[in-house]
Amino acid sequence: MKLKHFFLSIIISLFFIGCSKEADDAYSSDGFKPSDINYTWKETTTGLTIRISGVSSSANGKGVVVSVGTAYPSGASGGTAMTEVEHKSGGYWDAYNNTYYPSGNWVQGNIIGMAMNAAKTEFKIGSKVYKRQ
Repeated sequence: MKLKHFFLSIIISLFFIGCSKEADDAYSSDGFKPSDINYTWKETTTGLTIRISGVSSSANGKGVVVSVGTAYPSGASGGTAMTEVEHKSGGYWDAYNNTYYPSGNWVQGNIIGMAMNAAKTEFKIGSKVYKRQ
């Protein structure tokens, strides 16, 4: 049993090392500007669609839910899923991830990182992939 937990720990650690490698690569890459994130993005598994806007070299932006897909109840449409979207460096942005509650409230959560590919056609938040629409 201990051996099983040990191997599971190694697999989980390798997963996070892989995610942080992508983030590190995006952070140190060239050819990006803060406004490259200002588009509509669709998450590939749930269909959640978010429009990120307002990001520039002098301002943070936000992400508004355009379509909930299977990620949220329909009441979340039009809500602000991300706040303080900020370009950090290269192809890397961070933001506060907001959580939707069925009462209709959005509550600010943790900071998330968004690592964009060199073609500027998708970014990842952990293992979730968002494609530009």
